[in-house]
Amino acid sequence: MNNKALGTAFERELCQILQEKGMWVHFIEPNKAGAQPFDIIAVANNIPIAIDCKTSARAVFPVTRLQDNQVFAFEKWLDCGNEYAVIAVKHEDKIYFIDYEWLKEEEKLNLKDCAQMRKWLDGRF
Repeated sequence: MNNKALGTAFERELCQILQEKGMWVHFIEPNKAGAQPFDIIAVANNIPIAIDCKTSARAVFPVTRLQDNQVFAFEKWLDCGNEYAVIAVKHEDKIYFIDYEWLKEEEKLNLKDCAQMRKWLDGRF
């Protein structure tokens, strides 16, 4: 399976997981050029979360994996008063959630250190 197909499969999988957790979920379709600001908007308990999905063969996720339009969209999302912009990374059949602002500060994060965000999400919904 190529990277695009892996990414699309993960986006659909995560939408299903979030819906099963009781969240309202909207998948953002790419435009004709294939660009989109992020992949998913999920809401529960009046908390909106912008989510971009990535797959990774490596256990380290660098900020350079985000495209300029994704960074701009996350920054605008946060500037509008929203709290959560998250990158969901699938690595070795596990899903890691990285807070965008954590990633910005670190430039790259070891996925194994991202369990705190997963616990937050699991505890909230």
